[in-house]
Amino acid sequence: MLAMIKVKDAYDYDTFHPNSEKSYRILTNLNRKNGEHFLCASSPLPLATYLKNNYNAVDKSTSVFFSQREVTIDEKKLSAKEAFVDADFYNIFGFTLKSGSPAIKSQTAVLTAETAERFFGKQNPIGHTITIGKSVGFIVTGVLSKPAGPSHLTFDLLASTSSIALLYQDRANQEWSDEAAAYTYVQLKPSASKEVLTNILKNVSKQVNTIIAPSGESFAFDIQPLDKISPGSIPLYNITNEPILPNLVIFGLIGFSMLLLAFFNYVNLTLARSLDRAREVGIRKVAGALKRHLIFQFLNESVLVAIFAFCLAYLQLRLISSLPAVNRLIGNAAQDKALWLYFVLFTILTGLFAGWIPAKVLSSFQPVRVLKGKFNTKLFGGVGLRKTLTVIQFATSLVAIVTLVIFYRQSVYMATADYGFERQGILNIDLPANSYEKTATAFSTVPGIEDVAATSDLLGFSGGDGKFIKQEKVGDSLHAAYFAVTPSFVKSMGIELIAGENLPNATSASGSRFALINEQAVSSLKFKTPFEATGKTIWLNDSTSYTVAGVIKDFHYASFLRPINPLILVNKVDEFRTMSVKVAKGAEGTIIPNLEKAWKKIYPNQPFKADWFDKQLYDQHLHKDDLMFIGLLTFMALSIACLGLLGMVIYTTKNREKEVGIRRVMGAKVVQVIATISKEFVTLLLISVCIGLPIGFFVGKQFLQQYAYRIPVNFWLLAASASGLLLLGALTIGWQTYRTALTNPAKSLRTE
Repeated sequence: MLAMIKVKDAYDYDTFHPNSEKSYRILTNLNRKNGEHFLCASSPLPLATYLKNNYNAVDKSTSVFFSQREVTIDEKKLSAKEAFVDADFYNIFGFTLKSGSPAIKSQTAVLTAETAERFFGKQNPIGHTITIGKSVGFIVTGVLSKPAGPSHLTFDLLASTSSIALLYQDRANQEWSDEAAAYTYVQLKPSASKEVLTNILKNVSKQVNTIIAPSGESFAFDIQPLDKISPGSIPLYNITNEPILPNLVIFGLIGFSMLLLAFFNYVNLTLARSLDRAREVGIRKVAGALKRHLIFQFLNESVLVAIFAFCLAYLQLRLISSLPAVNRLIGNAAQDKALWLYFVLFTILTGLFAGWIPAKVLSSFQPVRVLKGKFNTKLFGGVGLRKTLTVIQFATSLVAIVTLVIFYRQSVYMATADYGFERQGILNIDLPANSYEKTATAFSTVPGIEDVAATSDLLGFSGGDGKFIKQEKVGDSLHAAYFAVTPSFVKSMGIELIAGENLPNATSASGSRFALINEQAVSSLKFKTPFEATGKTIWLNDSTSYTVAGVIKDFHYASFLRPINPLILVNKVDEFRTMSVKVAKGAEGTIIPNLEKAWKKIYPNQPFKADWFDKQLYDQHLHKDDLMFIGLLTFMALSIACLGLLGMVIYTTKNREKEVGIRRVMGAKVVQVIATISKEFVTLLLISVCIGLPIGFFVGKQFLQQYAYRIPVNFWLLAASASGLLLLGALTIGWQTYRTALTNPAKSLRTE
């Protein structure tokens, strides 16, 4: 059910937009001089206007420029995701207004229904002024209705495109060279075809490349139909909010594997009862029942079992819906009538498929042979179907166990590893915009504070902002991670300076034009040594020059998903979002209440939010929700496998009760009886291990490939997983065989 919700939700994205069959997103194929290629979902900001003004086939075009500037309302500061759009946005997309008018004029904005309630409560927001960023005021002109479905575009408010230059002065000229600036969408006229747009973009690519030729880069624009954006089937940089097809396939395979185990289990247990049902089949056939009557009966039984399972699955889904991972996944599924119809139809089909093999096998028994007790249910060239299914079940479970253990160990590794900076005794506090100096002054007098620093982003998370740097103003650029930090941040975080000096205090404009770079940046910028790089000028995004004040040792500024790439640190006071306070040992217990008192004096209307850095890193990388969810799936897979094995053991021991009685009478010990009966099942478990371990090893290695820094998959990890499976299997087998071995021989042999 969870897998079906996930898959259907991905295909429901952007189905509510008008004329979606004539609407397209423009992709940018970025080609660098060094041979690198990047296919981006984004495109240059001027592209939308250029297409509409110069090509008649384009009916409407719009650009979507995203921003995450803090919003101030009556001295209350709130986080928000802004999307800057023009008039055509409201015509291309199906986002409708609940009240008011679109934000077309400069310094106007439209809020989503959720944002309006978050910002203004029950009050009508239209006509009120909100401040985005430092000091730019926007008048609220409307409120959007709740969208008719999910979309790859997510935002809290829509603002007018003409206001971008007020917040981002570097965007005032709308540079063509920045392929990551915005997202461009066009809607063609009814008479224009997809091929016409493709030819238009080829011409535009040639014209744009003549403009950006000095940068050493070139663009090739491509198209993506609006109704084909989700699920994302091609790998793109700068994607929006659409689900990705590879992730969807993995999730679907997990769900299918779980169902397949249950499918095998039903077939296994049904055939295990074939002795009991065989005489029934024989008598029915003697009484005149035809084969189709028996098939219909057995299929009815399996469908009923599937329907009961569906009801139980629904109850289980309600029980686990409180898990964050499950809650995010379910969303509004309860209101989706079509989805529930799919569930019911899928349940019936599952029952029919699961019951088909037992129905065919059981209905094919010949009455004469059945009533004499001469029949078997072995298929596949003499190999017992039930044994085959048991091996598949446990092999699949072992793959799940190995994958879960690898995922857990990789998560623990990322959560506890040495990132190359100080994480103990650091308290991170969310800062309002442009408030560092005032806050630092207030906090510096609080007892227990050793140092106060600030940063634009937390280290060890997403890797900061992305910028392009180069040594010469004209030449090839390289991508670098960008952080704005205070000079004290380098010392507080234990970042090692290996050449030059620390950042100067940015008390003037010149003070903020110095930068620190890491060893990887030194190498990528073709400096021979860190000392050679010191004092040199580098360019940021082709427009701003910085003098290299010093070089720092490489460290993991991002998560272990990414390798250590070029890094640049600058001192820009207006970009600080988080204050990092170094706390003296012994003061951890009292520091937060003391800081909160100091905070309330300067920000009486602002919430105080503080977290220990070590805990933030641990929680970020341990993936507790995902681990719990995958663990739940693995537990279910193991339970199904063990129940299947238990059913087969019960069936076998029941048929061998007289044999056990004779062995006991002849002097066999309990241990010998257990070993004799269990030998066959232990062999099946060992075969499962031989099949499942290599597959689990391969799947685990493939999973780890996404991480630049990962754990080794060693023998002990695989051995521990296999041992756990064997232990559960042995307990399942041992308990039932032990009970059978203790049976009084007089009871089992009294009819002989």
